[in-house]
Amino acid sequence: MGNVLSGMSASAIAGATPTIRWYERVLCYDDAPEPMSTKTALLVATISASISLGAAGCYYPANIAPPPQAKTGTVINVPYDLTWDAVHTVVKNRDYKIEGDDPDHGIVEVESHSFTLADADCGQMKSVGERFDAEPLAGGSAVYNFKVEPDGAEATHLSVNATFTTPLHVPFHPITDFQCVSRGTQEANLLSEVETTAITARRPGKEIQSAPTPFLTPGRPTLLRPGFLEKPGSH
Repeated sequence: MGNVLSGMSASAIAGATPTIRWYERVLCYDDAPEPMSTKTALLVATISASISLGAAGCYYPANIAPPPQAKTGTVINVPYDLTWDAVHTVVKNRDYKIEGDDPDHGIVEVESHSFTLADADCGQMKSVGERFDAEPLAGGSAVYNFKVEPDGAEATHLSVNATFTTPLHVPFHPITDFQCVSRGTQEANLLSEVETTAITARRPGKEIQSAPTPFLTPGRPTLLRPGFLEKPGSH
């Protein structure tokens, strides 16, 4: 950005207004001629001087790879209907808002209004020459898309895809929504919770029957000594 300004005359800088643009995937200030008042021109000149000294406010998008399939999908050895119910149980326990529910296609879409840097990488920002991690702000959201598919009669394939979005206040820029890159942490946690819930689930009205009490059949071999079961005084 300093090279851009060094190639401009003082009059061009004084008569320029900063505009936001994407430059090599980095959000920074640019300078384009535009008429303005003397007071505004003075302010812009001050900002331009700060930028030339390395004080530009920039945003660097996250460059980590998406989470591997091992963190976003698994096969649960439980029938489809119990797994489907388990997904809804976990969603309810976490107090997520259901945005879409399609049992015909095995899709459940839910939303949460909070997440942390442990869940997603939101890139970095730069101010006064220093780069730092961008923290998710209030107003951000995490959308989880569950896909539930039968895998035979007694198993289910379950996958979870997450989309994280947060408003960020890049220095010298208006607040803008940015998409973060998932680390796969919440997807793995959700898969584990659903699996645990599904394994312990029971269909309504189906009780576990206790084993019948064994009894002796007359004439069958026994280890009891002769006469053990006879009542006293029977002879």
